[in-house]
Amino acid sequence: MSTSLFYSLCILLPLIATAVALRLGGWWRRLYVFGARLLLGAFMLGGGLYKLSENHIPGLMGPPMNHAWLAEQGLVLFAQFIGVAQLLIGLLLLTRRFALLGAVLLVPMWLNIIFLTWSQNWVGTPWLTSGFLVLTSGLLLHDFDRLRWVLYPPQDAAALRALPWRTAGAVPEALWWLGIGVILLGSLLYFISLSVMLTTMAIGAVLLLAILVWEWRQRA
Repeated sequence: MSTSLFYSLCILLPLIATAVALRLGGWWRRLYVFGARLLLGAFMLGGGLYKLSENHIPGLMGPPMNHAWLAEQGLVLFAQFIGVAQLLIGLLLLTRRFALLGAVLLVPMWLNIIFLTWSQNWVGTPWLTSGFLVLTSGLLLHDFDRLRWVLYPPQDAAALRALPWRTAGAVPEALWWLGIGVILLGSLLYFISLSVMLTTMAIGAVLLLAILVWEWRQRA
């Protein structure tokens, strides 16, 4: 397979998958949404952990980021910020409740990666990342009925306040945000040790898993 054909397929295949899934609906659409969220969420989690652990946790995308070079350029803090952002986006995508917010935040992340790698003359990465941007756009189109309230809010303030708000209750809400907060806090503890970082993040993951199971049982 020629290089140009491969790069074209990186964008063409996500375009076809998005068009087919959204047009056919049903289980095709559900499979597309589940697969895209899982794939993109895993990429973001891997990329974030790779940066925050100073390359000790293998990532799933992109060439290695050399922290010695970043230190020379004074960009270590920037890399940590991007790592936390990627970690947060990955978590949001992998939770059904916050998946739309994760997809919204993922758009500027992909654009940042595309233009960064393009300006650095990286081969292949801008094309592959553009395909991921297509998948992200498909997730936004899937949730457009919810997203449209952000794009086209009611002009009447009373109508906006009348929109239904759904919460799981005070305790579940607290557990949601506590779990996410503990994971993000743990991701910044590599300076202590890798084991402390992973242990703290595991505690947050257990909290998120517990609330996911609780909400699943409530709906059953």
